[in-house]
Amino acid sequence: MKHVIEDFIPLSGKNDATTAIREVIRYYGVNLSEEMLFGLGAGLHFYYYNMRNLKHPMIGGRALPKKFEENLTQHSHINIQIKSADNEQAAWNSLKSRIITNHPVIVYVEMAELEYLHMPKDQRFGSHCVTVFGFDEEKNLVYVSDRDQTGYPITVSPIEIPQNFHLVPIPELMKARNSMKEPFAPNNIWLEIEWNYYHFLTRFQIFTAIKNNMIQFLNAPKTNEGLRAINLFARSMDKWKDWSAEKLKRAALNSFIMIDQIGGNGGGAFRKMYGQFLLEAAHQAAAPALGAIGEQYLFLGEQWDDVGHLFFQLYQGEQPDILEDIKEKIMQNAVVEKGLANQLISVINAISE
Repeated sequence: MKHVIEDFIPLSGKNDATTAIREVIRYYGVNLSEEMLFGLGAGLHFYYYNMRNLKHPMIGGRALPKKFEENLTQHSHINIQIKSADNEQAAWNSLKSRIITNHPVIVYVEMAELEYLHMPKDQRFGSHCVTVFGFDEEKNLVYVSDRDQTGYPITVSPIEIPQNFHLVPIPELMKARNSMKEPFAPNNIWLEIEWNYYHFLTRFQIFTAIKNNMIQFLNAPKTNEGLRAINLFARSMDKWKDWSAEKLKRAALNSFIMIDQIGGNGGGAFRKMYGQFLLEAAHQAAAPALGAIGEQYLFLGEQWDDVGHLFFQLYQGEQPDILEDIKEKIMQNAVVEKGLANQLISVINAISE
């Protein structure tokens, strides 16, 4: 059996989750930018995970998987249901039934298991979002939209061949969805989107998303999440100095990827995307003060990119002494992050009175 959703148009974008959600809701007739989706999902965050089962620490500047989708549902009235299956076959059956009824499906996958990305098998990330919009059982293939497009790669692999969509063997997709390896194992998770409740955005929705995001960021309960995670990341540089050359190289490359736009964050560890969201929100909600802070987030994104470039220099062989410069710059960014978050809360409180 073969079925491809004819009216579905694959899109490219800055981030995998916002691109996937954007292309699916656009198929349903709702047009929102990636940046607006990111902001409504209270996407600005930070985490620093140094788990024993990881070969190097993992950092990120976005709200954690599933939490982002829950936030977006709360603030946008686009109902995103997070579903999962107990095994590969059940996951495939559910996916197939959705496609047959012309509903594209966003699935979580382990990036290292997708051959078209040409990633090293030990460079894992299991909450990568792609959209499946067709299948051909006779040829044993599925039609997959990732955030790449022709001429626009999304990895640092020199042999990646970006395309507007990918034909992926069904067993390969099933394996990528069924991976149980950390971090963020996909566990056969998929997203079902109901658009019927969405009408238009209100100022209240935008303001609520911003305020909730900043409160969550400033008051994250764990030391390795939110603002405290940025300070933890900075302090950890003292320990990085004692690592082996191989571990240090791995950690430096991962940090560069997760900060730079190539890692799927729009640049500056998602700070540039959030700045663009605030500029768009300022216009949509007639709140120019948000635009002024948005410009500051764009500049903050540049400062984070500077940190990323230092990590890349470390990866290329720069002496570990550079870690002191990295630590200082991250600590400076943390001060700015705290100030901007508090500014946003004050602005939203003043506008809402």
